[in-house]
Amino acid sequence: MNIDSDHARKALVAFVIERALLKISKSTLDQVSNSLYEEHHCYLGDCYERPEYLAKALKDLFGKSHIIIVESIKKELINFAEHKLIERFLKVVSE
Repeated sequence: MNIDSDHARKALVAFVIERALLKISKSTLDQVSNSLYEEHHCYLGDCYERPEYLAKALKDLFGKSHIIIVESIKKELINFAEHKLIERFLKVVSE
């Protein structure tokens, strides 16, 4: 898969986040989406540029268990980590 545009990478990251959350449950996706919107007025796609928002929402909602979600996201995106913003995204959500 060749991802050339920033727009495509943003969509990829949003898709991977959504998929990781849906693997747990629809209510998990809803909780994270609601938290992102209530606290930062943003959506999953915005986390590509502001990964700290996702990291905070996951930690606030799931405590130490957020690591399971982060690992699922990392597993899906690791092949795209050569792109600087995806690399940064993975670093920030892993902190």
